[in-house]
Amino acid sequence: MNIKQSISNDELRVKIFKALADENRLAIVRLLHENHDNMEYGKLSAAFNVGKSTISYHLKIMHEAGLITFVKHGQSKDVQLNKMVFDGVLPGFLATL
Repeated sequence: MNIKQSISNDELRVKIFKALADENRLAIVRLLHENHDNMEYGKLSAAFNVGKSTISYHLKIMHEAGLITFVKHGQSKDVQLNKMVFDGVLPGFLATL
């Protein structure tokens, strides 16, 4: 591994840890994991007692860190945990939820 690879890996880890350093985002990860790592956006946002813009903000942070992906189905979209990131950077983390 050269120095550029380790810097980009470190930057990725920092983004991931920052994204997970919030109780609301941890709750989103937990809820997604409990729902087989996938949930419709509307149902996910309805599960929290906050505005849609707040959920959108949290999902944006998580998406930028690579923790979730979005899959569109017509006019709706699903939010999915990116298991490859969790397994690669935080193996066993989801089992602790």
